[in-house]
Amino acid sequence: MSSFVHPVVPYGRTLRHVLVALSVLAAPAVAAAQSGSISGLVSDSAKAPLPGAQVTVVGTRFSSTSGMDGRYRVVGVPAGTYSLRVQRIGALARTFDNITVAADRDTKLDITLAASALQLGGYVVSASRRVEKITDAPATVTRIDADQLRNTVGNSFTSVLKDVKGVDFFQTGVAAAGINARGFNSAFNNRMLQMEDNRVAVLPENGLPVGVFTTIPKIDIAGVEVLIGPGAALYGPDASNGVVTLLSKDPKQYKGLTVETSMGSNGGSVSKTFEKDPGHVSFSDLQVRYANVYGKVGFKVTGEALYANDWQNTNNYAPVAPRTTASPEINPDWTTSYRRASGALVYYFDQGGRLEYQAGASNSNGIGVTSAGRNQLKNWGYWNQQVRYTSDHWFAQAYATRSTSGQTFALNGFSTNRLAARFNGISDDSVRRASAFPADGHIYAGEIQYNTTVPKLFNTRIVAGSQVRRDVVSSKEVWLTDALTKEDIQLNQVGVYAQTETPVNQYAKLVFGARYDNPEFYDPQFSPKAALLLSPNENSTFRLTFNRAFKSPSILQTSFYFRDFSPSVGVFGNKDGTTIKDAAGTTLRTFAPVVPEVNNTIELGYKGVIKDRLYIDVAGYVARYKSFLSPLVVVANPFAGTFAYNTATNKKYTNAAGAEQIALTYYNLGEATLTGIDAGWRFVVNSKVNTTGTFSVLKLDSIIQKTGDPAEATSLNSPTMKATVGMDGKDGPFQTFGGFTMRFVKDYKFLSGVHNGRIPGLLNLDINMGKRLTPNMVLNVSVQNLFTCTSGVTTAPGFLRADQVAPYQRGWGCGLGRKHIELLNMPALGSMTFIGLRFDR
Repeated sequence: MSSFVHPVVPYGRTLRHVLVALSVLAAPAVAAAQSGSISGLVSDSAKAPLPGAQVTVVGTRFSSTSGMDGRYRVVGVPAGTYSLRVQRIGALARTFDNITVAADRDTKLDITLAASALQLGGYVVSASRRVEKITDAPATVTRIDADQLRNTVGNSFTSVLKDVKGVDFFQTGVAAAGINARGFNSAFNNRMLQMEDNRVAVLPENGLPVGVFTTIPKIDIAGVEVLIGPGAALYGPDASNGVVTLLSKDPKQYKGLTVETSMGSNGGSVSKTFEKDPGHVSFSDLQVRYANVYGKVGFKVTGEALYANDWQNTNNYAPVAPRTTASPEINPDWTTSYRRASGALVYYFDQGGRLEYQAGASNSNGIGVTSAGRNQLKNWGYWNQQVRYTSDHWFAQAYATRSTSGQTFALNGFSTNRLAARFNGISDDSVRRASAFPADGHIYAGEIQYNTTVPKLFNTRIVAGSQVRRDVVSSKEVWLTDALTKEDIQLNQVGVYAQTETPVNQYAKLVFGARYDNPEFYDPQFSPKAALLLSPNENSTFRLTFNRAFKSPSILQTSFYFRDFSPSVGVFGNKDGTTIKDAAGTTLRTFAPVVPEVNNTIELGYKGVIKDRLYIDVAGYVARYKSFLSPLVVVANPFAGTFAYNTATNKKYTNAAGAEQIALTYYNLGEATLTGIDAGWRFVVNSKVNTTGTFSVLKLDSIIQKTGDPAEATSLNSPTMKATVGMDGKDGPFQTFGGFTMRFVKDYKFLSGVHNGRIPGLLNLDINMGKRLTPNMVLNVSVQNLFTCTSGVTTAPGFLRADQVAPYQRGWGCGLGRKHIELLNMPALGSMTFIGLRFDR
């Protein structure tokens, strides 16, 4: 047995040790009591506020970043005299000496920064939900600002996403495109979360991004930010592979009238713009925005009207018994049109706060791809209303969105139903209605957020907030559980989040974040985030990060309830679990209720501006996925002796008359590990010419799944290599500007629903040029897909079905205007020339 003998310590030495320890513990409080602050406004030579300016007390860890209103505040600075350095990427840095800070006093210093000819990097807000230099952001994020969008032609912001690092860009029409990041794409992809002015912009019934249904026209976009990788710690469920954020223009910062009109064609006479000639693709668009400020009140109104005759193709669908031949797609309408209108009213407070009300609406027509084929979009409507308040420390908002499917119907359903004997003698309009998936979805949400800097915690910056959200969805009692309950589906969600940034010293910073979500349909989820940032100088940062994100099951996957989807076939969501029994009632298998898919990602990256000429952003990552959400799978066939039951209620799935149903549902399965690298650069050749480039590779290292699990659920569906290179120039002879983008995408296998085949590799060239005609008027011309090479040709199978692989013939071919596909079973795209005229006053 051992014993411990306490050493005898002289009383005086003990007292000294205690006093020293107490003084160390009290030091932060004493320092805080003897500290002051520095605050002011950062603006440009025209007195416009400059967000994203880094204000640093030289030789210390004390710093601040100017907000969207240009205001900054450095707190917790010990009393004394310092030098203050102010820098912003895109502006000339300035140093102010002999800045005196007094205890318990605020030193005022307004700062004017002159523009630099070298535009590198910039600022972002989406990585940390506050303004920060892009080199300080603890994530892979790209910002496209209003100046870049100004030099594009057409209605959409999506064209500029072609050369965003890490993004899989696929164009499906003259005005439609989709994006994904870091693998596991699908024809019905909801892995990328879309945000618009801080509000969630998704369709509540299926989680799809709003995309082309947005109410914000291009000329009202102040910036587009694309965050690559998990973002759930700050944005919650569905930010699994990334976040796309649209930020609209503030009336005070962007005053005046803007009118932009544009037209486009693949050739032929301009007079054919509104004619539906086969093979002739045309485009026309008109956008208008006006904003002004009277005293403390600002307002803006916007509108847009787009019309296009799109690229075309015709699909064939599976035979309808007793027929043995394919069912051709019947009369798809390739007319695309969008109508958008929005407005905002803003009150500006004296100390920089702002209170805003905004609303918008859109109406859309065209063709959209689905896992089962295609939808004919007819009068799809989308609305939003929002009230938000922003100040130095507080952000609060309440908003509502609504999406309605109008007369939209499934082209694949209509084409097969029209040939089915059970629809003989029924009008085409009635068959279209029978082939529709009517939807009326509402999102009601609120959020409150607080940010502060705590000097006592080593000048730690804290962002914390809480969100509440209610989704209300109706399928008009057709294909969701409201067909059974006769009540709209309601899903309530509550989330809280926080992020801290602690400067360890002037070179290192620690970032910790977490979010807790408590949804109604599945268990609570915890999304942690951690990062170590090392900055050897003001414009370079190395980072090591960990993020966890979730892709939550959509209402489609939890509450599908479509009896006799086709004769004797029913589709049922899996919110409660599904039990499979034999005729004797013996349980054969149980499928647990669907739960969120999990993505854990570790990332090592570097961002920096080198010698004021080269901006580099490179990141390597390892992502581990588990609990993939399956596609619809046949789990029971009563004609083969198996029957499906709701696990919670023990009720058998039958049709309305009690007849047996072949049951399809969703479930979780499998694990996968993915590694990759995303890189981007921008090099300033001189004050007039910049070059850019991106490069990405990814590799699916491992897949773990059970025998019989559908391969589609873990199909990568993404290119393992892609790259872009481009150049843009300004202030050329006769006030001209221009540039080009060349894009390479490696061929890859794609399996999603009825789409099964290889998407050919692609190398193509886009060019743009323009001229300033007057101080207020600019002419833009662009050619998309001017020159294209493809690694092969994919032809449509005899009919679309998951087991029918589209034939692929390998072999590179190149040419001017050469057609190519970017998504299976959508039209081949060729060259398009656009011309636009923009007026700003």
